[in-house]
Amino acid sequence: MSDEEWRWWVGHSEERYHTECDTREEAVRIATEEQDGGWICEAIKPDNLLLSGFFRADRFVEDAEEWAYEDYGDPEGNQPLFEVSPDDLKELDAAVRQVIDAWQQESGLTFTSWQFSKMRNEEYVPAREETPPPVETQ
Repeated sequence: MSDEEWRWWVGHSEERYHTECDTREEAVRIATEEQDGGWICEAIKPDNLLLSGFFRADRFVEDAEEWAYEDYGDPEGNQPLFEVSPDDLKELDAAVRQVIDAWQQESGLTFTSWQFSKMRNEEYVPAREETPPPVETQ
C-alpha cells in the first residue's frame, strides 16, 4: 500500500479503527453484521514512519548537558558545557536526520503507524435489524 492509497476501515468507535477493507460495502457489512453497528471511514495509513522525524537536536544537546554536567561542569559556575547556536542546531538536526534515514533504509527497517495520516467519509452505521421469525397462525 502506498502512502496515498485510500482504504476503508471499521471500528467500534470513531477514535479507534481495527479492520481494513477493500470497499465501503465490505466495511458496512462488517459493521452491521459482525458488530452491533460501528464507525466506518476512508483513510490513509502511512506505510513507514521515518525514525529521523522524532530526532530533535535541541533535546539531544539538553540531555548531553544534563548527563555530562556532573563530571565535566563547573560546580561553582552556571556556564553551559554545550553552548550551541540556533543555526548550528539546525545543521546538527539535518545531519543526524540524514544519517538516521540512511541507517533505516540500509537496515530495511519499517515502522508502522496505527494512526491515519488522512481521513474522510467518516460515518456511523447502525447494526442491521434482525427480522423476527414469522408468526404461525392456526
